[in-house]
Amino acid sequence: QIPDSWFFSEELHSLHLQQNKLDGKIPSSVRNLKGLHILDLGDNVLKDIIPSWIGEELQDLVYLRLHSNNFYSGIPLQLCQLKILRLLDLAKNNLSGSIPHCVNNFSAMISDDPILSFHMRFLIYFERRILESAQGMEQKYSTTLPFLLSMQLSHNNISGEIPEELMDLLVLKNLNLPHNHLQGTIPEKIGNLKNLETLDLSRNELSGPIPTSLSIIYSLSHLNLSFNNLSGPIPTGKQLQTLNNESIYEGNSGLCGAPLSNSCSEEKSSNGVEPLLDSESDMQLESLWFYAGLGPGFGFGFLVVCCTLAFKRSWSNALFLFLDNLFSRRRQQ
Repeated sequence: QIPDSWFFSEELHSLHLQQNKLDGKIPSSVRNLKGLHILDLGDNVLKDIIPSWIGEELQDLVYLRLHSNNFYSGIPLQLCQLKILRLLDLAKNNLSGSIPHCVNNFSAMISDDPILSFHMRFLIYFERRILESAQGMEQKYSTTLPFLLSMQLSHNNISGEIPEELMDLLVLKNLNLPHNHLQGTIPEKIGNLKNLETLDLSRNELSGPIPTSLSIIYSLSHLNLSFNNLSGPIPTGKQLQTLNNESIYEGNSGLCGAPLSNSCSEEKSSNGVEPLLDSESDMQLESLWFYAGLGPGFGFGFLVVCCTLAFKRSWSNALFLFLDNLFSRRRQQ
């Protein structure tokens, strides 16, 4: 276990205890690290709820990584108080409940802060130089870490819908939510996340159509929507056409269109309604043919009457006599 008696300086900026065999809980002494920017306890066997004081006390956190442990219960709402958080990695735990709707409080994921990015680049460079000089080790955290804007919640038991507030994180680059129990539809506003490079929503219980706005995320280089209950046509777009691997959409029997082999002309429309070919479309087609034939039919009938009167002398005389009598009565009146 991490000894609770450890004394940590309040001026400590980074705490890296990943890839050990640490068990038990996060010691409460960590809450005293008011200036902590990086907390990495990933790849251990810690078993605890995620303490609410992480959000209440460590508000300078930029990177929080609890990846691959045994944390359980829900994601505490207090984490939403971490306004400058840029990386949240809670993947591969036993978390349950829903994704908090307050995720749009992560201000650093809504708009990029160049001053914060510079500060984190300096911090990573400083750490790397210390390790190289003291231990001759290669720094695990690469110089690209300050540019990461990522939310990793995969391989948990998270349920409920994908919150609309998640679509406010405009500078988010990686959103990975696979292997959970998410339900409902993919929010139509997902196109707001124009900086997304990775989107993985596979192996959930999502239903409905794939939003057309997904096709305008031009930075998207990795997409996985497999093994859900999605239906309807796959949106077309220049970026999506480059992601032409069928495995992206496999396990969704209701989907149709490229790159899948089944054509949408043979499937139901995206809202689950059969194409209008038997009812309304047939009626519209009949009306069109009726009005198209009305003019020629009238002309042909008039021509037949004229020809008959021209060749049938007795009929034409009777018609003219009738018309003459009719006009005579009108004049007398």
